[in-house]
Parts: sequence; structure tokens; C-alpha cells
Amino acid sequence: MRALIFVIAVILLIICCYSIYESTCSKIAAEKDVLTWYEPSLAKLRMKVEKLCTALATHQSSAVVQQAFCESRLAYKNIEVFAEYFSPYMVQLINGGGNDTTKGNNRQAFQALERLLYPSLQVADTQAAYIEARRLVTAVNSLSLVASKPLPTDAQLFDAMRLELVRVMALSLSGFDVPESGQQLKEAAAALDGVTSVWNLYEDRVRIYNPALVKYTADLLTAAHMQLEQGTPESFDRQAFISEYINHLSVNLKLSREALSIPYDSQQYILDPAASNVFARNAVHPLYVSAEAQSDSVGSHDPLYNINGQQFRASYIYTLLQQNGALNAVAEGTK
Repeated sequence: MRALIFVIAVILLIICCYSIYESTCSKIAAEKDVLTWYEPSLAKLRMKVEKLCTALATHQSSAVVQQAFCESRLAYKNIEVFAEYFSPYMVQLINGGGNDTTKGNNRQAFQALERLLYPSLQVADTQAAYIEARRLVTAVNSLSLVASKPLPTDAQLFDAMRLELVRVMALSLSGFDVPESGQQLKEAAAALDGVTSVWNLYEDRVRIYNPALVKYTADLLTAAHMQLEQGTPESFDRQAFISEYINHLSVNLKLSREALSIPYDSQQYILDPAASNVFARNAVHPLYVSAEAQSDSVGSHDPLYNINGQQFRASYIYTLLQQNGALNAVAEGTK
């Protein structure tokens, strides 16, 4: 009997040691493998933007140029989860509020291009559009500099995923950063694909502790993607999508992070990384709560979201995301 107990104890010890070893190896792999996903995806974005430049330089039809623009946008949205977190200042040159949501003429490259390309590209605007496209190429090339920085940590990658879910809600779903092209649902799907690519690096580790959570997350991602593919911008229920998918995915990422014992740092935040979602009580730091959260829309693609008793404009959430990115960048620079 003692021998049996000893054998069982040894087997359990071996299983425990193997799980710890596998988790440690997976941790190192996740931090390295995220770059093996990001770098080819960034190369695809470069290729799409160069294709856009070529279409403009060779005076292709407005439809061909618009298609190249849309493909570039989708390629960018796919890496937005990583680029926004680790290159926030450079991204401000690439993407921002759309034509009817931007005060003045301070538009980022994508938004300046969209203003020239829609509803159709005029011959007189071709040169100006080409200049904006080349400006976009320069900014996109600078995103590769992130590879020379220290490897991202697990905590940073989980923060990046959850912030991207907020970005999907504030920008992509509403068309806040692409009001003219009408492909906001496709862009939301591309952004979710980026989140999925990062999440896939952690699936096996989380499965050790909570296989049901992994399955539920996979089911949510699949169902959300299907909703976006089948929906149309005119009739899409954004608020229901946020409640049913975005908020639940945010909770699942929080639970996954805690299952892996990935700590939250003690730095000041604007959007609390430990909050279940952006609409949770105190998810926004009290110093950054503003009357602008519910103020009149600054454009036709600036909806008021009303969830869990919290009301936020898309433009207000976008401002919070920008401030949060700047604060993260400063914090990382002081380490």
C-alpha cells in the first residue's frame, strides 16, 4: 500500500514538474513568437501600402485605388493590437479620427488619404494623394523599429489585447477612423484577427489551468467574427455586439491573465488593466473622467454607447486610448 501511494505521489510530482516546465517554455515562446507573427504581418502592410502608391503613380482608376486603400487599412488593422501599444507615437502619424470626427486639418495619413479618395478620386487630387501615400510608407517603415526593443512581456501583451478590444468598439465598429469607405465591419474583423493571433500564443498555457475558459474564448471569437462577416453597417447593432462579445472577451482575457498569475503593475493608469471592461465601475481613472464622455457628437460616426449604466462617446474613448498610450510609453521609458 505504501509503495502504491509512493508511486502515485511520484507520478503527480512528475506531472506537476512537467506542467511548470511546459508553462515556462511557453512563456518564453509567447514573448518571442509574437514577433514572428508581427514582422510578417508588418511586411504585408508595407506591400499593400506600396501597392497603393503604385496605383496612384500609374494613374489607375478610382475603384482600383480605393481597393488598394481598403486592403492597406485591413492589413494595418491586423497589426493594430501590437503597433498601437508598442509604437503609440508613430501610430499617431498613421491612423486617427476620420474626416468628420477631426477638428481642423490635422489628419493622419490614412484619414488624409480617405478624404482625397472618397467618394471618388479626382484627377487634380492624384498628386496630393500620392504624397500622402508616401508619407504613410515612411510611417509604416518606422514600425519595424519595435523589433530592436526588448521583448514584450506577458503583462504588456495582455494589456495590448484588452486595449484593442476597446479600440474595436470605439474606432472600427463605429467607423470613427474610416467614415467614408464603409468597411468598418471588415476592419473590426481584421482587428479581432490580430487579437486572436496574440491570444493563440497563450491558449495552451491557459488550457492547463482552465480548459473551459479557452473553449469559451474560442467560441466567442468565432461567433463575433461570424457576426461581423454577416452584418451590414447600416443595420448592425453595435451596442449588442459590445455587450455580447467585446465585454465578455475582455472578461475572459482578464481571467486568463489571472490564471497565469501575470501581475498588474502599480503604475498610474487611465484605463484600468484590471477592470473587467471599459464600462465597469472605475475602469476609467477618476482624474480622466470628463463631461465630454457624453457630449454632443463631433461627427456622424461618433455614437454614444450606453452599457452597464455608463455612457461614453466613441470620440471620448479614442481620446482616452491616446492618453493611455502616451502614459504607457512614458512609463516604459522610465524603466
